[in-house]
Amino acid sequence: MIHFLDTSALAKRYVREPGSREMRSTLRRARVAVARITYAEALAAVARAHREHLIDVAERDRIVAAIGEDFRELTVVEIRPATLAPVAGLVVRHPLRGYDVVQLACALAVRRAGLAVTFWSADERLAAAADAEGLRTARA
Repeated sequence: MIHFLDTSALAKRYVREPGSREMRSTLRRARVAVARITYAEALAAVARAHREHLIDVAERDRIVAAIGEDFRELTVVEIRPATLAPVAGLVVRHPLRGYDVVQLACALAVRRAGLAVTFWSADERLAAAADAEGLRTARA
């Protein structure tokens, strides 16, 4: 079993909010995969939080360093043409934004590789699409 985390789920590892404790526990005890774009999305969210004065510069720098360290340990799904092959069908079947459909396509690529996948997301629309595509889902 591999746990695929979209950016909204992974963010709970760095910012205290509902679900953070469970996410930290999952990251410690389970095999976790993320899409390559999650790195950029997570860093952008941290930078935005700093610009909006939600976190100070020290916290921003601590989180940026932690994200970099974590990405050396996570299973990262690369964005390749084969990974994106199902995107056209996914966007027809589900009302997803661009990066959300890439997240789902990456999780489906992990399943196509023969692994049992649990898809974690705090985004209800994305989680519902993952459900509809036959993935086991968990709300982050």
